[in-house]
Amino acid sequence: MGMKPAVLTLFLAITVFAQTPDVRALNGLEWRNIGPGAMGGRIAAIEGVAGNPRIVYAATGSGGLFKSLNAGTTWQAIFERPGHISIGDIAIDPKNPEHIWVGTGEANLRNSVSVGAGVFYSHDGGKTWQARGLQDTMTISRMLLDPGNPQRLLVAAVGHPFGPNPERGVYLTTDGGQTWKKTLYIDDTHGASDIDFDPSNPDIVYAGMWKFDRKPWRYDSGDTKGGFYKSTDGGQTWKKITHGLPPLMGRIGVKVASSNPKVVYVIAETREGTLFRSNDGGETFEAVSNDRALVQRGYYFCDMRIDPQNENRIYVLEGALMASTDGGKNFERIGGSVHSDLQTLWIDPTDPKRMWQGNDGGLASSWDGGQTWNHVASISLGQFYRVFADDREPFYQVSGGTQDNGTWTGPSRTREPSGIFNDDWRMVSTIVGFNVLDDPNDPDILLTQQPAGVLLRTNMLTRDQQSVGPQVRSYSGASQAAMQYRFGWDAPLVRSPWSKSTYYYGADVVFQTSNLGGNWEPISKDLTSGDPAKWAPSGGPVFTDNSSSEYSGVLTQIAESPAQRGLIWTGSDDGNVQLTENGGGQWVNVAPNIIGVPAHSPVSAVEPSRRNAKTTYVAFNRHMFDDMQPYIFKTVDGGKTWTKITSGLPPYAFVWVLREDLKNPSILYAGTETGLYASFDAGEYWVSFGLKNLPDVAVRDVFLQAKQNDIILATHGRGLWILDDAAPVQGMSATAGKAATLFPIRRALRFASRATRSGDGDTIFAGANPAYGAILNYYLNAPVGELRMEVLDSSGKTVRAIAGAPSSAGLHRIAWDLRANAVAGAGGGGRGGRGGGRGPQVLPGTYAVRLTADGTAQEQKVEVGLDPEIKTSAADLQAQWNAITKVSDMIRQVTQMVQQADRHPDSSEWKAFARSITRPRSGAGSDGAPKLAEQLPALFNLIDGPNDAPTATMMKLLGELEGDYQKATAQFETLKQ
Repeated sequence: MGMKPAVLTLFLAITVFAQTPDVRALNGLEWRNIGPGAMGGRIAAIEGVAGNPRIVYAATGSGGLFKSLNAGTTWQAIFERPGHISIGDIAIDPKNPEHIWVGTGEANLRNSVSVGAGVFYSHDGGKTWQARGLQDTMTISRMLLDPGNPQRLLVAAVGHPFGPNPERGVYLTTDGGQTWKKTLYIDDTHGASDIDFDPSNPDIVYAGMWKFDRKPWRYDSGDTKGGFYKSTDGGQTWKKITHGLPPLMGRIGVKVASSNPKVVYVIAETREGTLFRSNDGGETFEAVSNDRALVQRGYYFCDMRIDPQNENRIYVLEGALMASTDGGKNFERIGGSVHSDLQTLWIDPTDPKRMWQGNDGGLASSWDGGQTWNHVASISLGQFYRVFADDREPFYQVSGGTQDNGTWTGPSRTREPSGIFNDDWRMVSTIVGFNVLDDPNDPDILLTQQPAGVLLRTNMLTRDQQSVGPQVRSYSGASQAAMQYRFGWDAPLVRSPWSKSTYYYGADVVFQTSNLGGNWEPISKDLTSGDPAKWAPSGGPVFTDNSSSEYSGVLTQIAESPAQRGLIWTGSDDGNVQLTENGGGQWVNVAPNIIGVPAHSPVSAVEPSRRNAKTTYVAFNRHMFDDMQPYIFKTVDGGKTWTKITSGLPPYAFVWVLREDLKNPSILYAGTETGLYASFDAGEYWVSFGLKNLPDVAVRDVFLQAKQNDIILATHGRGLWILDDAAPVQGMSATAGKAATLFPIRRALRFASRATRSGDGDTIFAGANPAYGAILNYYLNAPVGELRMEVLDSSGKTVRAIAGAPSSAGLHRIAWDLRANAVAGAGGGGRGGRGGGRGPQVLPGTYAVRLTADGTAQEQKVEVGLDPEIKTSAADLQAQWNAITKVSDMIRQVTQMVQQADRHPDSSEWKAFARSITRPRSGAGSDGAPKLAEQLPALFNLIDGPNDAPTATMMKLLGELEGDYQKATAQFETLKQ
């Protein structure tokens, strides 16, 4: 009897999953990373190899670990799918750089910080990974690997950034992570902010202990219980050092001078100095600087490096890279050509002029001690919050706002065969960016956001920019109590689905504009709980720090129902879920009806159904209350009752965004902290939707591009990603019981693709373009013996038989290149068709694609259009088709003539005939002027190259070659007799 409940639970789980389509088949689909690589995201740690510039490891705050084997020319992602890819620090064995330790969970505890899941180890340079414990530390600031004993590792864990937990402090392993001992611990609110040891004697270790707590509306940094600690037995036992250090300390950074280990520096949040120096191995200290520029925001920086060969040369990592040559008494800013906000710095011990830095904008290297820098622009690390796509043709534009790197806009694809380059992207606005919307009448006019409700209207052609938000008065540094309207960090900005010129913007009230921000009208009261206790100054007890990242009592979501005009939903960061059915006339708070989530939980997503005005989905995100669980609810009665729908989601996948599919209302997408998930039964069960290649990165936004039926993701650490043509996703449920399924085919566009750049080398990022032509998706329930894929014109004539279509079981995606059947020798030249060939471009129009699997056929229509930038008339395209068809027919016949002549190697008449229509073969290249067999493919290329009618010169040559062809045909017929 005791086993029955477990058996029943397993049966129900299998039953629920069985109702989900074959999602494993969808895993053959790939997301396409479009970048950009021009800017990056936060870098948490960098490790190089002393004296070997080729090997570099770079750990990102939210995008995983990267490795270079060629001094940063190219990079490979080597830590993408362990569940959590936020990294706090890395350590490599100096004797074997293939042995890597990763401490997950970034310790730069700003409001957007991601968390980790302990320590991981690789013995093969990142090819494989093993979890090595400390799963609940959540954030790790530093790892120290004993250079003489790679089994001995010290880990400094800050712990949970949003609540107390016991898994924090300093940990020691002496058996390579098989077991751990917590050796420095104060209580469940203090973590280890930094750790360093004497490189000449690793038994001497120093650590900083720090109390930090962050809530959605404030943070607190420092107290008198934390401080600076020293161990002389390899981290087994510790004593607190107080001589010369203030009793009240916030975050602490510590570094030992390698050239003179008696010199120890401490940088810290204190009121009595910012930089302290010890000349007696950390027993006593004296303040050498009280410059606040060294510690402007302690919880985020408070770090430094010491020149390995000069105890008095210090680098402080802050909003800028600050350098001192006199032991910290004076500093100057250096290397300002790259992004500011330094997070890490690696200095080659054998050559201190060689450096790598990581900042909020990515990676950079220096060979002259930090005076000049080379920014790495070959990897996509953007920490995007939101993404938007317009409807322009031929290729829609993608725009999105990022953490500390502004708002960017770029193409979803290009005419460049090599892909989407950094030069194709433009920054629209600076600092931090979020939502983007465009002018419905001019896609080059964009509305973009910055924190605290700043809204900018930018004309990308003229570069004119104006602030157009509802509140333009500056409240920088003020607490919320002083503000007329409270705008949050990521204020909601949306367009009405009923009017492209109507926009809504959320503060504590909902604003509406119909003229791109020229004027705004509030259409609601305060829709938040509005707790004044949460508007007090933030920071402390050391320094006050009021910034928009802690604003509270604000709206986080606005969504108007696509099924009912005037039905508008809102969500707030303090738990209210309100709706109006008359465009803002009256509002009702339905949050009390939602059972299963604590009160006052931040609303992270509101998604009204496109099919039913009574159906809406709401998500709550409680991670800043130290609750990482997903919370998603569904109502089908307009908010009166709600059902929790999180089955299948991992317990740590807190939710950032929800979207209902545009074509299949049973499909939902959930962007979570650990990746993308999908439900194929309206939320009853969720499955991972990373498909073949999406990393386990936070997905902050999902945009569904209707015209192309694409799914676009804003990831917080790995840039922007596109799944081209979601038809197989939307239709996979219809494959049940069918041997084969050919999915609907989206409109294909005929356009010119031509390289306009070359010789760029390998340091330039290029986002992938989708395959040219019509994307063909089909599913086979089992392998088939015979499979044919054909394209038919409007008369039913086969214009293309697509070779090589896979016949194995599963989902397949191939592309028709919008060409008719190939003509041997066309486009490739060569005697007798050798060199291959291609068919001519088909005319715009409607075609049918026929899939025949083991004798059973099915068809889908496909519309072939023309690039709207091409102004060629239909008559001219028809003239091109007619001319190239003539050339193709002649190529086909001449190829057969040459092949027939080759069958008579001993006949002087056939040899003479062959020499009259094709030049002799030559191992070294061409021998003699081109003859008919070479001129025809050359003319094919000339006519087929553009999207235009042949020129008069081409038509003249065609006439001449027709005469030559007729003569050759007559000779050929005579020889055959």
